[in-house]
Amino acid sequence: MKIDVAGVVPRDVLSPRTADELADAVRALHAERKTFAFAGGATHLDLGNAPRPLDALIRMSALNGVIEYAPEDQTITVEAGMTLGALDRILAQHGQMLPLDAYDRDRATVGGVVAANVYGRRRQRYGTAKDLIVGVGIVRADGVRARGGGKVVKNVAGFDLPKLMAGSLGTLGAIVHVTFRLYPMPDATRAAVLHLDREAPIVGATDAIAERRLEPESVVLYDYHALVVTFSGTTAGVDEQMRALLGELAPRFTAGAAELTDLEREAYEQRERAVRRDGPWRLHVVTPPAESAATAASGAPAPPITVPVAYPMLGVSFHAFGDAAFAGDAAAPDSHVRDLRDTVAAATNGHGRVVFDAMPNAARPLVDAWGPPPASFALMRRMKANFDPHALCNPGRFVGGL
Repeated sequence: MKIDVAGVVPRDVLSPRTADELADAVRALHAERKTFAFAGGATHLDLGNAPRPLDALIRMSALNGVIEYAPEDQTITVEAGMTLGALDRILAQHGQMLPLDAYDRDRATVGGVVAANVYGRRRQRYGTAKDLIVGVGIVRADGVRARGGGKVVKNVAGFDLPKLMAGSLGTLGAIVHVTFRLYPMPDATRAAVLHLDREAPIVGATDAIAERRLEPESVVLYDYHALVVTFSGTTAGVDEQMRALLGELAPRFTAGAAELTDLEREAYEQRERAVRRDGPWRLHVVTPPAESAATAASGAPAPPITVPVAYPMLGVSFHAFGDAAFAGDAAAPDSHVRDLRDTVAAATNGHGRVVFDAMPNAARPLVDAWGPPPASFALMRRMKANFDPHALCNPGRFVGGL
């Protein structure tokens, strides 16, 4: 099967079976100054800019074992090629879970979700991959193995390599194994949908949830007007929070509210997975947590192909569009992207940004997936130079051409 990394097809594909084979392969590529990238389940290879020509793609799928599992400590160390689905099945035997959301758990791998710092609706309560990782083992760009963090949740010794690797998109080295903190599976999960008028301020409802000190697992806005609030935990705690939501808060801010059945809740979550997975143009908008997170992409030049989805208490929204959305004059998709970014900046007083999670390969020479580099870019560039001085590791795919 031909595989490409943000539109670039590698000249060769390598599939090491052990961490030592992986280190040997990277060491040989480094010695010959050949460029390379890494892939697990290939669920996030559209993310980022097209890298420079790749001599090799290293598939991590064969590194899929459990290294150590201590249920009593609520930690597990697994190899990077293990899928989230396989990990779910192992943890479920001990009533535990890793609350990281991915749209295809049977393809998405541990290393991939860490490298892309993946998150979903449960970020509201549990955070991103960066918040759940406590230890990591890597192969550096020169083939040398290294590790950071530890096997316990509270670990403050040394350089925080685990968090550095989270979101690095394979530009600093290969993630070989990861240690995660785990959570007990909840006794109960219940959700309700609050139907908001399209003109009604979303912030009023989310502020009320925060002021009432409710602790939802997720708060997700679908198509600008359906706010789905999910609680999980002990049965008594979930019941109490649902009573507060539907009995106290919903009448103040909604045109109607109702508890969802399990099937209805799954239908909403399917919509969320669709907007993260489908469509040749996919983007997310990041703003300060506010209503603008749900509406900032209103300047897009075409209707979405699936309903927009937002996490309004986190300031993130997701949008998916068809082939022609940013085409217009086929030679200038960059002008439409620039207009969208200007719209978002104006709606958020300059604090919002637009990141393209996928785009047609023909548009990649014209559109920067990341937008302008952040203020920390000089530090990021020094870090890249320290880890990969010859720029061999996924070169050019990350922010600012790193």
